[in-house]
Amino acid sequence: MGIYSVKLGIDRGATDTRQRLVLNVLANDRLSAAIAAERVGDGMVRDPSVEYTHALSVKAVRGPRPAGAAVAAVAA
Repeated sequence: MGIYSVKLGIDRGATDTRQRLVLNVLANDRLSAAIAAERVGDGMVRDPSVEYTHALSVKAVRGPRPAGAAVAAVAA
């Protein structure tokens, strides 16, 4: 489980509007993150009957390491 930053493109019908939206989502893997972000993004568009979102890129967000992981790395 991790946090992923997903860049979404907003399309209207079959044309790209060149609008972008970046969402951070909690997911198990990149595919799950893309699906979750698209679901949220589809609810945020101006006209849901003709506009939709699609994932352009999915990147893992690097966060601080948990204290337990640091202790395990030193002990190994």
